[in-house]
Amino acid sequence: MKPFKNAYDAIKRLLENIKRSLSGEPKDKPAGKVVDEGLEELGNSGMVDTAQFDDVDEIFEKVEAEKTDSAKKKQSDKAKAERAKVDRAAAEAKEIKDKAAKDKAEKQAREEAEAKAQKARAEEAAARKKAAKERAETEKRVAAEMAREQAEAQKKYEEEGRRRAERAAKREAEERKAEQRAASRQMETESSSGKTVVDPVTGETVPLGTLPVEATFLKKYEKLSTTGDDVIVAINSILRHPDMPKNIVVLGRNGFGTVKVGEDFARSFYAMGIVKSDKIAKVKAKSLNKMGLEKLTGLKGGCLIIENAGLVNPAKLVEVIKNSSPDENDYVVILTGEIDSLAAFFEDNKEIVDYFIYLIDIHKIRERGMVTLAKGYVKEKGYTADKPVYDKFKGALSSMEVGNIDRFIEMIDAAIAKCDSREKLEGTEKKEIHTGDC
Repeated sequence: MKPFKNAYDAIKRLLENIKRSLSGEPKDKPAGKVVDEGLEELGNSGMVDTAQFDDVDEIFEKVEAEKTDSAKKKQSDKAKAERAKVDRAAAEAKEIKDKAAKDKAEKQAREEAEAKAQKARAEEAAARKKAAKERAETEKRVAAEMAREQAEAQKKYEEEGRRRAERAAKREAEERKAEQRAASRQMETESSSGKTVVDPVTGETVPLGTLPVEATFLKKYEKLSTTGDDVIVAINSILRHPDMPKNIVVLGRNGFGTVKVGEDFARSFYAMGIVKSDKIAKVKAKSLNKMGLEKLTGLKGGCLIIENAGLVNPAKLVEVIKNSSPDENDYVVILTGEIDSLAAFFEDNKEIVDYFIYLIDIHKIRERGMVTLAKGYVKEKGYTADKPVYDKFKGALSSMEVGNIDRFIEMIDAAIAKCDSREKLEGTEKKEIHTGDC
């Protein structure tokens, strides 16, 4: 059994070595030696007829054929691997090509966008340059036109100033003569029995008297010719007849306001206890004509000032008078406006006249009176000023309507504000108005 087993093992090893050879693995022993040894052992043993192995060449041919098939298969697998490698390389090349094309397209798009942006910036810069040039030309034309208009205006202003100065000088001379005559008459009257006036309520002749101390805001009008008497008469009569209407009419010139005088009466009324509230409402006549009186409910106990009162609707004024009665809202009505307009209004509406007993005539205030007013107002505010300051105030009157108290007081208020600012910087509180403040 052993020789047969050896032959079997030899053939087995032979075939295994052939397989290893085909797969490239190391062999156990040389194939030829194994075959010879195996065949020799089988022949010597007598157990196996070696003739049966005469076709060993056929076996080897089969093995070679298998080896060739294996090589072909291996070559085929290698070809497939090569093709796969080529395909991968082609795919990678395509991917690189696509990426390059994409990058090129993106770069081209960026370059086009940058070119467009650069062109837009250049066009915008050109537009700005053109606009700046046009603006400069326009400004130059406007400046030239303004210079021409200013020159013409300055010429007209100087001419008007010259004419005003001539008229003012003539008017001042006339007023000076009139004041001298009035002063002479006053001295004569006061030297005999003192100045007397007619009480507008009773018609009796009574001493003129003076303003109460509490009438602080009206003191500046006290020394004005005619106007001062009107103010003193009104206040003293109201104090003597507290049950009569306290309404006031302030008559001024055409073209300027008299609201400031109305405000001074309202503040003095409160200071003297004539009204119970310090509330003051100011309304233009045209606005009042359209307004519902329920809006005046909050004014109870105060004063209502109606501007340009000659334009108020008579029926609306009757409503206001009823609304202001002591039984309703108990406020004082102060009419301000142009003298001719108000005179015509009362002439056409005589049923209203009895509710407005006191008339304050300020339309006769001239330059000298305005300076007197300025002195009183500066004192009222607690300030002092020397003659150059009042000369400056006087000079400013040529640029405003004669007797325009509202504008004149606003100018003085502006000088006072500048004085306060200057003294604050200087660290003083002298309240001395300088010419630089005007």
